Amino acid sequence: MGDNERQNIDVVRIRLIQRFPNLEPGVVEDLIEATLHRFDDCRIRDFVPLLVERAAMRTLDATYSSAPMLAAEPVLATEEPVTRSVTSSGKVWGVFVRRSPRLS
Repeated sequence: MGDNERQNIDVVRIRLIQRFPNLEPGVVEDLIEATLHRFDDCRIRDFVPLLVERAAMRTLDATYSSAPMLAAEPVLATEEPVTRSVTSSGKVWGVFVRRSPRLS
């Protein structure tokens, strides 16, 4: 790894640590090093820092982002008709029928 690549990886490290301040820097650094090793066999190294940043950010976003809040009350579709079907056990299931705006 050349000096320029090492400097760019350091910039990526700083960016990701700033983007995820609630994480310990060691977690981010370990992820960057693990991601960097995926590109060890690459002959062309110009885009490795960019690829490492994107892969690490994707992993951190998926792992440490908060889950979306659920609505307190269910949202009911009032404009679309509801078709009822009865199963063999006698339970009624509601099935939403969607209409295409093109067919209206």
